[in-house]
Amino acid sequence: MSWFRRAASSGNAEAMFNIGVLYRDGLGIPVDLTEAMSWFKRAAGAGDNIAANAIGVLYQQGLGVPVDYAQAMTWYQRSAQAGNATALYNIGVLWEGGLGVTRDRAQAIEWYAKAAAAGNASAKDALKSLGGPDGSLR
Repeated sequence: MSWFRRAASSGNAEAMFNIGVLYRDGLGIPVDLTEAMSWFKRAAGAGDNIAANAIGVLYQQGLGVPVDYAQAMTWYQRSAQAGNATALYNIGVLWEGGLGVTRDRAQAIEWYAKAAAAGNASAKDALKSLGGPDGSLR
C-alpha cells in the first residue's frame, strides 16, 4: 500500500486505481467502499478509464452507495469513450435490462456489438442470445 500511496501522491492514476481496488476488495486492509469510491474518482479524474468503469459498477450494484443507474450509465459512458470494452458491455447490460433506461433490445445489441468488436467475450455471448451467432436480428 505504501508504494501505491507514494505513486498516487505523484499523480499516478494506475496507483490510485489500485488503492481503490485494495479498499473495494479488502486486500490486506478492511473493505471500505467509501474509500474505494474516493480513490476510483481520483483515478478517473486523472484519466484512468478502468476506474471510471469501476465507479459505474459500484453505482449499478449499490456497493457503498445507493443503486443509481443514471450515475452508472454516466461513468460507463465516460469509460466507453476511452475504448473500455467492459464499459461498452456494461452499457449494453443497462439497455437490455431496462436499468435506468427504457428497455431497448436494439440499443443493447448495438452496445454489445461495440464491446464484442473490442474483444469482450461476454458481449459476444450476449449477442448470440439476443440475435444469433453474429448478433443479427431474427
